[in-house]
Amino acid sequence: MTSTNVKVDYLKPWAIFFVLSFIGGTVAGAIIGGVTGGVLAVIGAAPRFISIVAGGLGFLVGLPISYFCFRFAVSKFLLPKIGSTESNVEPLKAAA
Repeated sequence: MTSTNVKVDYLKPWAIFFVLSFIGGTVAGAIIGGVTGGVLAVIGAAPRFISIVAGGLGFLVGLPISYFCFRFAVSKFLLPKIGSTESNVEPLKAAA
C-alpha cells in the first residue's frame, strides 16, 4: 500500500463496516429490546427498569454483530490490498 492511497484505502472498509454494523445492530437491538420490554411490561416492571434492561440487552446483541461486520470489511476490502503489496508477511499461527 503506498502512502498516498492509505486514507482512501481505509475509507471504503470503514464505511461498509459502519453501515452494516449500524443497520444490523439497530435491527437486532430493536427486536431484542422490544421482546424484552414486552415481557418485562407484562410482568409489571417499572418503565425505567424496562428501558435500562432492554437498552443493555440491545447493546450486548450489537457487539457480536459489530465484530463480524468489522471482520468482513477488513478481510474483504483491506487485507487483499495489503497482501498484494507485502508478500513477505506471514500470517499469525493459531494457538495449538
